[in-house]
Amino acid sequence: MNKRLCILFSIHLLLLVTAILSQHAKAEFYENARADQIYQKFEHVDYTEEQVNALLAEYKSIIANDDDVRQKLLVRLTCWNQPSATQEELTKAIQYAEAQLLIYAEPYPSEINTDLLLCLGYYKQYAGQIDGALKDLSTAISNAYQLESPRLIADGRSIRGDIQSYKGDYASALEDLITAQHLYEKLNITYWANDNLNNLATSYRRFGDPETAIKYQIKLEQTYLDSGLLIEADNVNVQIAFSLEELGRIDESTERFYKSLEFWRSQKDNNAVASTKVNIAGNYIKQGEIDKALTLLQQAEPDIPVEYEGQHSFMSLYFSKAYLAKNELDKALEYSQIASIDFKRGANRRGESQNLQLQSQIYFAKGDFENAYKSLSAFLEIHLWLDKQIMTDRNAEMQTRFNTDKILDENENLLKVSTDKELQLQIMQRNENLQIIIIILVAIILIIVSVFAYNQLKRKRKYQNLALTDELTRLSNRRAIYNLSENFIKQATLSRQPFSIILFDADHFKQVNDKFGHDVGDKVLMKLASLTMGMMRESDVVGRVGGEEFLILLPNISHNTAMDIAQRLVDCIANYDWSHIAPSLEQTVSAGVASLEDETELSPLLLKADSALYNAKSAGRNCVKSVKSPSANNEG
Repeated sequence: MNKRLCILFSIHLLLLVTAILSQHAKAEFYENARADQIYQKFEHVDYTEEQVNALLAEYKSIIANDDDVRQKLLVRLTCWNQPSATQEELTKAIQYAEAQLLIYAEPYPSEINTDLLLCLGYYKQYAGQIDGALKDLSTAISNAYQLESPRLIADGRSIRGDIQSYKGDYASALEDLITAQHLYEKLNITYWANDNLNNLATSYRRFGDPETAIKYQIKLEQTYLDSGLLIEADNVNVQIAFSLEELGRIDESTERFYKSLEFWRSQKDNNAVASTKVNIAGNYIKQGEIDKALTLLQQAEPDIPVEYEGQHSFMSLYFSKAYLAKNELDKALEYSQIASIDFKRGANRRGESQNLQLQSQIYFAKGDFENAYKSLSAFLEIHLWLDKQIMTDRNAEMQTRFNTDKILDENENLLKVSTDKELQLQIMQRNENLQIIIIILVAIILIIVSVFAYNQLKRKRKYQNLALTDELTRLSNRRAIYNLSENFIKQATLSRQPFSIILFDADHFKQVNDKFGHDVGDKVLMKLASLTMGMMRESDVVGRVGGEEFLILLPNISHNTAMDIAQRLVDCIANYDWSHIAPSLEQTVSAGVASLEDETELSPLLLKADSALYNAKSAGRNCVKSVKSPSANNEG
C-alpha cells in the first residue's frame, strides 16, 4: 500500500512539476509578434495622445499576465506616454513614475528601474524641478553604464544634455548630446537620433554658433517634411527662426514664426499659438514696432499660465521691454519683476541677465538710481559669470570636438559588449529550452527537485549577501558588522584577549557633495573603503555604518596598537592624491579608538569610540583620539 501511494505521489508530483515548468517556459519564451510590433512602433515614432492610448490598450490586451518581460515593457511605455500638457498632468505623471519605482526597486540597478528613473527626471524637467531632474537623470545614466545598456545611456544623456543646454552649461550639454547622437545612430533609432540632433543644433545656437546650428536645422527640417512628421518639422522651423534672429536676419525669422503660427492654428493648440505670438512679438520689439508687439502679447497672455515658466518668463520680459519703450515705467517694472521670478525658478541665467539689464534701464528712467545701480551690478555679476562660463565652455567644447574619436571608440566598445550579451542570452535561452524539454521527457523527479532546491539555495544566499553588504562600498553594512562585533566581544571576554575598534568619519564630506556632486562623493567613499581594506589584516573587519562613517573591528589588538593603526590610516588618507578623482579635491578623516575593558556588548564600546571621534573633530579633524582608562594599555 505504501509503495502504491509513493508511486501515485510521484506521478502527481511529476505532473505538477511539468505544469509549472510549462508555465515557466510559456512566460519566459512566449512568442507575441503583434506585441513586439507595437513596441517597435513606440521605438521609432512619436504619436498623438489618442494613438498612444489605442496602442497601449491593444498592447495590454494581447500580452499574458505571466509574460514578465512584456509586462515590464508595458509599465515603461505607460510611464513615457503619460499626458503632460498641464501642470496637473505633470504632477500625476511624476506620481506614476515614483509609484512604479517603489514597486521595481529590487533588484537594483535593473533596466526597468533605470528607465523609470529617466522617465521621472524627464517629467520633473517640465514641471520646473530642474535640480531634481538632473539628480535623477545622472543616477539613471550611472546605472545604465553598469547595465551596459546603450539605449538607456543614449536616452539619459540626450535628456540631460537638453537640460544643461537650457541652463547654459554648453560643454556638458555638447558632450552628452554628441555621445547620445552616436549611440542612436548606431542603434538605428532614426526618430530619436533626429530629435537629439535638433537639441544638439539648439545647443550650438545658444552657445553663440548659429551658423553651425542652422546647417543641422535646415537638413533636419527637410527630413521631417519628407517623412510627414509635421509637428517635428515645425519644432525645427521654430529653432531655425531663433538661429536667424541670432544672425540678425529678423525678417526671415519673423516669416518662419508666422509659418509656425498658421500651423498651430490649424492644430487648434491655443498654448502653442500663444507661445508663437510671443516669439513674433520679440522680433517686432527689436524692429521698433512696439504697438504690434503689445497687441500680440496681450492676445497671448490668457493662454500662457504661470506654470509654463519658460514661455511665461519671455512673455513677461517682452511686455516689460514694450512698456519701457512706451515710457509706461510702472508696468514695465511690474512685468520685469514677474520675469525675474520665472527665470530664477527655471534656473535660466541667460534670461535673467537680459532682465536685470532691462530693470536697470527702467529704474534709471524712473530716477531711482540706487535700484538702477543694484540691478546693473547684479547684471554685471551674472554677465561676467556667463562670460567666464562661455570661455570655459569654449575650451571644453574644443576638447569635446577633438575627443570625438574617443567618444566613438567608447560607444563602439559599449555596443559590442551589448551585442555579445544579446548573443549569450539567445544561447542561454536555447539551452534552457532544451533543458526543460529533456527534464519533461525523462521525468526524473529527483533532478527536478534538485534544480528547484539549488535555485532556492542560490536565491537565499543572494538575499543574505545583499542583506549584509553595503551596496556602494561592498563592505559589511551596519547590521553585519554589529553582529560580528558581538561575537568578537564574547570571544575576547572568554579568552581574555584584547579587542579594539576604530570609528572614523570623512571630514567635511557634505562640502564634497555640494562642491563636486554626489558622483564624486560616492567615488570618495569607495576609495576610503579601498584604502582602509588595503591596510587591514584578513582577520580584521571593516564596515560602513553610516553615510560617511566607517567602523573597524580589530580582534587581538591592544589599545596602543590600535592607536598606531588608526594614525597610519589617517596619514594614508591625508597623503593620498585625491586629484585622481576630482581636480583640487582633498579629503581627510577623523578617528576615534576604543578598547574592550569590562564591556559585554558593543553599545558602550561604540559610545566610547563615538566620544573619541567627537574629540578628534573638536581638535581640528585629521587626527586620532581615544577614550580609555589606564588599564587598557596592556597587551592581553
